Amino acid sequence: MTEPAAMPDGHALAECYEVLRKDVVEFGGGRSMRGRALLMFKGMAAWMRCMGEAPVRTLMPAAGNEMRLPAGIEQNLVNIVATMAFATALEGIA
Repeated sequence: MTEPAAMPDGHALAECYEVLRKDVVEFGGGRSMRGRALLMFKGMAAWMRCMGEAPVRTLMPAAGNEMRLPAGIEQNLVNIVATMAFATALEGIA
């Protein structure tokens, strides 16, 4: 049986959350995809547990080669994929 990982203290969690939040606001969340995905799909408690397991590595964009995507593009992509999934599901019903 493995021992559970130590949970970081509240200050460390708040600092990690602020780093994640700043990444999403300033860079669209591209540098911390794992943390963002975990928070969005598994919730805050799972994200907090994960912060105690292993150091989170972020990818820094190459200087001068940073590609800026239009604001809101992620939501548009989600909407497109959701529409495709619903259309496929509805085809199976008819």
